[in-house]
Amino acid sequence: MDPATAAYYAEHAAEVAARYEQVASPLARHFAAAFAAGGRVLDVGCGSGRDLAALRAAGFDAFGVEPVGALRVQALLLHPELEGRVAAAALPHLGRPFGGGFDGVLCSAVLMHLPHGELPGAARALRALLRPHGRLLVSIPLSRGEELRQQRDASARLFTRLVPEDLQALCEPIGLQPIGRWDADDALQRAGTRWSTLLFELRRPAPGPARAPG
Repeated sequence: MDPATAAYYAEHAAEVAARYEQVASPLARHFAAAFAAGGRVLDVGCGSGRDLAALRAAGFDAFGVEPVGALRVQALLLHPELEGRVAAAALPHLGRPFGGGFDGVLCSAVLMHLPHGELPGAARALRALLRPHGRLLVSIPLSRGEELRQQRDASARLFTRLVPEDLQALCEPIGLQPIGRWDADDALQRAGTRWSTLLFELRRPAPGPARAPG
């Protein structure tokens, strides 16, 4: 994660977590279509633990990684049932948390906080977590209701431009085939903010490295 962005989330972890927890997981509606019932799923950038807890409640053997220590603390305070299931790790260098080999990976509202040059490595890291025919569910912002300066908001958080077509261009060359897409308004009703959620399936072995879009 971009350092200035990580610093914001560390300083405002309790406030951010409380805001996320105001609404139910907007991605939970896609879990049954995205992941095999009871499958092993990793939530990358699990934040407050909201989506990870929803995965567990839906019957998945779910784990999470989160780079910001203060958010990991909040996740366990808000969802004690996640004890032992949340670890420290950050894109693009995830390694093999919890041993890897996942049937599914969730990566919601994370890739936008990576510098442009780290996106290919992040795509490869996400792919490396999956078993053959595993699924990757990713959400990225389609639009934001605030003005950005040099791709940063008023709090200095990085919002790298990444449209769905760019994400597909990152994923398809490394064997992740797009099989679904859903666009929706922001669950927190932030004016002008919309999200795109894309589903990919790992269908062939890893080829050469992905290249950054643009």
